[in-house]
Amino acid sequence: MAIAIPIFQQVTGINVIGFYAPILFLALGLGESAALLSAILISLVGTFSTFISMLVVDKIGRKIIFLSGGIQMFLSQILVGGIMAAKLGDHGEISKGYAYIVLILICVYVSGFAWSWGPLGWLVPSEIFPLEIRSAGQSITVAVGFLFTFIIAQAFLAMLCHFKAGIFFFLEGGCW
Repeated sequence: MAIAIPIFQQVTGINVIGFYAPILFLALGLGESAALLSAILISLVGTFSTFISMLVVDKIGRKIIFLSGGIQMFLSQILVGGIMAAKLGDHGEISKGYAYIVLILICVYVSGFAWSWGPLGWLVPSEIFPLEIRSAGQSITVAVGFLFTFIIAQAFLAMLCHFKAGIFFFLEGGCW
């Protein structure tokens, strides 16, 4: 679990959204200022949702939070990929209305990650090891997380060029 959880945490695509959100929204036709403001909005949504997770994790339970957040992320990425595939195509922009729908769906995705896979990806591995090996187990978790952050960041642009809007369908596979 110290290896699997950080792999799936990164394969959900959260760092792709975090790294490339302004570029994504600029490509959708929101303009430079709106693209940067959208990235700030996404950060605020993520921060607020993480606080919600901190408040309810012991009341609701880890399994329910993992599953509900994964479903929320899965559905929002399917919708984003579908909208971009149908409306954007290989070239051009989509209408402002669809761009704002994509922004809302990305916020839903980030919210789902930030209250489930984000914090629980660190919490659960820290709880599953006995005290004698907990620090070593958590070190493995951190190392695997950094490794897969690097791999996804390096592979994303090539994948985007080949998959185009299909990248969201690929990344939604990591949400299960």
